[in-house]
Amino acid sequence: MRRLFTRAWILAAAAGLCAPAAATATPAADPCAGSTAPPVVLVHDIASDAGAWDELAADLGASGRCALPITWGAPEPADVPVPFAGLRGVDAGARDLAAALAGAGTVDVVAHGVGGLVVQRYLQDHGSRSVRSLTTLGPIWDGTEIGGLAAAEELSRRIGTYDLVLSLEKPVIDPVCAGCREVIHGSDLLRDLHARGPITDGVRYTDIVSTCDGFVVPAAGALVPGTTVVTLQERDPGNCAGHFVLPRDPLARALALDAVEHGGV
Repeated sequence: MRRLFTRAWILAAAAGLCAPAAATATPAADPCAGSTAPPVVLVHDIASDAGAWDELAADLGASGRCALPITWGAPEPADVPVPFAGLRGVDAGARDLAAALAGAGTVDVVAHGVGGLVVQRYLQDHGSRSVRSLTTLGPIWDGTEIGGLAAAEELSRRIGTYDLVLSLEKPVIDPVCAGCREVIHGSDLLRDLHARGPITDGVRYTDIVSTCDGFVVPAAGALVPGTTVVTLQERDPGNCAGHFVLPRDPLARALALDAVEHGGV
C-alpha cells in the first residue's frame, strides 16, 4: 500500500506544481498553412495540457516558426474528471499524438517531461519519417526514484509481491492517473520502451536538464546515450528552475529555441 499512497502523492504534487489552464482541444484547421518552415509540435508533461506552452509558442511565433501545441491523455468519459490532461499513460498519449500528426508532414518536436516518453513511443510505433528533431525539457528517460519508490518497487519484484500489489493498485490509481506508475524507475512501460530503443535513428535529440529538477530524481535519470545534453546551470549557475516551470523559464525556452533552429546548443 505504500506504493499506492506514494503514487497518489506524486500525482498531487504534479498537479499542484503545474497549475495548468483548462484543457484545450487541438484545432481542426491547419494553423500553419502557408508556413515555409516545418511546424514545431509542443507535447506537454503529465498532469498538464497545451496551455503550458503559451510563452514558448509566442517565442516560436516571434522567430518565424509555427507552433502546434498538442493535448494528449485527456480524461475519457469513464475516468475521474480532472481539469487537465496527460494522465492516461504513455501509450494512450502516443495514439493521441499519432492522430494529431496525421498528414502533418515534417515537424520538429519540443516535449516536457513525460511528453518525451510519449514522443519516443510514437517514434517506436510509427517511425521517424515525420519527426526531424526532438528537444526535451526535463527529460525523464529512465524514470524517477522520487520518495524511494523505485527501490520499493524493485524489492516487490524480487520477493514476488509485485503482481499482487499491482492488481490492488490499478483499480484505484488508473481511473485517476494510469500514467503515474509508468514514470517510476524500472516500471513495465520504461523497461519496454528501453528494450525497443530509447533513441530512434534519423531523429536529432537535445535534452535540456536542470540539476534543480526535483521531479526527475536523480537528475542522471534524465540521460541516455545518443542525445545532446544541455544543463541550465552550466549556462546560468544562478538558475534553479524546477521541473514543472521549465516550459515557462526564459533560459530553458531560449535553449529550446536554439536547439530547434540549430540542431543542438
